[in-house]
Amino acid sequence: FAKQNIIGGSIVFCIVCAVQVIFAFIPGEVVEIAAGVLFGPWWGTLFCLVAETIGSVIVIILVRKFGRRLVESLYPRDKIDSLPILSDSKKRNAFIFLLFVIPGTPKDFITYIIGLTKVSIPMYILLTFFARIPSIITSTFAGSSIGEGKLFQAAIIMIITAVISGGGYLLYLYIQKRHAKKKKKESTENE
Repeated sequence: FAKQNIIGGSIVFCIVCAVQVIFAFIPGEVVEIAAGVLFGPWWGTLFCLVAETIGSVIVIILVRKFGRRLVESLYPRDKIDSLPILSDSKKRNAFIFLLFVIPGTPKDFITYIIGLTKVSIPMYILLTFFARIPSIITSTFAGSSIGEGKLFQAAIIMIITAVISGGGYLLYLYIQKRHAKKKKKESTENE
């Protein structure tokens, strides 16, 4: 009976985690912390990786079926156009990996934008599966610490993660602004 509860619970959790990716406005860190509380850092990380990959593939398929209008309903057009992922296919894979390996970048929203590119789903999975690990593992370790009652340890992990995430988000904004300036300069020169 206990084994069935663990299997059933992990399946339900994975569904919740995949749905969180599809509804990108729900913060993923909360789900990842819950994974650490419920399953420990290692199983929690594995479940999150698998579920977030499944959710991301569903997002890419939806974007490719419904197109840019779906993405623009979630993300402003100027923000979409300011990402180098769309305009620089030669550097696209490096940008995807970079945006996913840095904690604090809005990975689930970025997945919608990636759906507008020609990156193949297997390549997307290859680029993002391992790149997600640093962000997920810090959250599941914090959750595991909470579950074990080690609140000070959890607080330290969360503070370090918040600082790294803040830096990652600032780097993301910098890349976006730099690309927007470059694009504006190019359009001014072409006039």
